[in-house]
Amino acid sequence: MLYLRNHFRNIIPAWREALSERSFALKLLLTPGLFFLYSAITQHLGNYVEMRKGIQLQDKLLTLLPSIDFSAPVFFLLYTSLALVIITHIDKPRIILRIIEMHFAVAVVRQICILLVALDPPAGLIVLRDLFLENTVYPRHSPLTKDLFFSGHVASIWLYFLCAEKKYIRYYMIGAALLMSFMILCMRVHYSYDVYGAFFFTTLIYFTPGWIKSYFFSKELASESSE
Repeated sequence: MLYLRNHFRNIIPAWREALSERSFALKLLLTPGLFFLYSAITQHLGNYVEMRKGIQLQDKLLTLLPSIDFSAPVFFLLYTSLALVIITHIDKPRIILRIIEMHFAVAVVRQICILLVALDPPAGLIVLRDLFLENTVYPRHSPLTKDLFFSGHVASIWLYFLCAEKKYIRYYMIGAALLMSFMILCMRVHYSYDVYGAFFFTTLIYFTPGWIKSYFFSKELASESSE
């Protein structure tokens, strides 16, 4: 109880301090706006993706898995994982902003990959219904089935693992990411390659800004030492 009391007691002071920094406040204001713009664009791109002819891949891993409709558990796992990482880190404004920024970056890269890699869904597809996404980012009369490479569900939970600071949350997110991978593959919503791609691209997107900063910082130090 003492931990929870201190946790929630720190929320307002932490956010007041963070919002006093102009750069943080500006990022927090602009990023949701970029998400709305992204949503407006992807509504039209989704129609194009669904209409185009793609390639149906052979995936031996899918033949080893049972065919089960996990729509409700997938929906529950995704949004409870999001709620959990936010609640446990709500006193860390910069982590919350990092999650929002990385969500946007992953969404943009994923949309580019979908446009570049034209795929038809695996044989035996069980349509995954996500009432939230279908009424926000992808409002359509029928759900998307060709937004395949890479998996947004797995990428989201893996992103929470990367962003989380607390060890018990990170352990939870590893298990949640593996469970999510299993469920969407059982539904044939994605190929196994889409799952591998989610782990790879999300990790790459998360660490790339740090690598770029380190590169330019080392160049700056090298130039200063040569003077």
